Amino acid sequence: MSGPKRPIGAVVYSLFAQTRCEDQYVSSVDLSGPIRDPIDKVDRSLPVRLLERKISMLKRVIIGIIALIAILLIVGYLLPRNFSVSRSNFINAEANEIFASVADLRSWPEWTPWNHEMDPTLEYQYSGPDSQVGFISSWTSEKSGSGTLEITSAEEGRGIVYLLSFEGETPADGVVQITAMKGGCEVLWKMSGAAAPPLGPYFLLMIDSLIGADFEACLAGLKERCE
Repeated sequence: MSGPKRPIGAVVYSLFAQTRCEDQYVSSVDLSGPIRDPIDKVDRSLPVRLLERKISMLKRVIIGIIALIAILLIVGYLLPRNFSVSRSNFINAEANEIFASVADLRSWPEWTPWNHEMDPTLEYQYSGPDSQVGFISSWTSEKSGSGTLEITSAEEGRGIVYLLSFEGETPADGVVQITAMKGGCEVLWKMSGAAAPPLGPYFLLMIDSLIGADFEACLAGLKERCE
């Protein structure tokens, strides 16, 4: 048993209304431009975001390096600039005998570590009165550079004072002091000077061990030579 039949006019009106709504929806869609795939849009923006992150990280690294350099330079000006290194040894020999080797700069390569064994390219030249004030030892080296050592004061049996100069560096004062004692002499080797900031003071943090080792070797060589 079927239900009541709808009038033909009502059916025609319903179909017309449905068709009109579909036409309005289609007309509202913009088909003039290219159709963009949402997935394609995400894929294209991902490399851009990764590049921006890398650039941001690189900027942070550069800023950190610059800040570190600035801090090191500032600290370099705050560190101590003056230094003094000394070593001593007892030598069982007469003061005049020790003085003869100390004041004779020509003999230094024979008993100090500053010779061809340390640096095969080291070449010495000498000028001025031997073993007296004004006696100068100068050297050139591919490894150590060039420099001079000049005796500025000498007292027989007591020791010498000298001025040490390396090319491009601040000169330093040195002294080899001989003190006569029972059974021999106490020999003190000392050097003092200053370093130019901002990098020089950092070198001073290690200078005692570096130069001190050389002074110990010098005194050991002098002891062996004189005893």
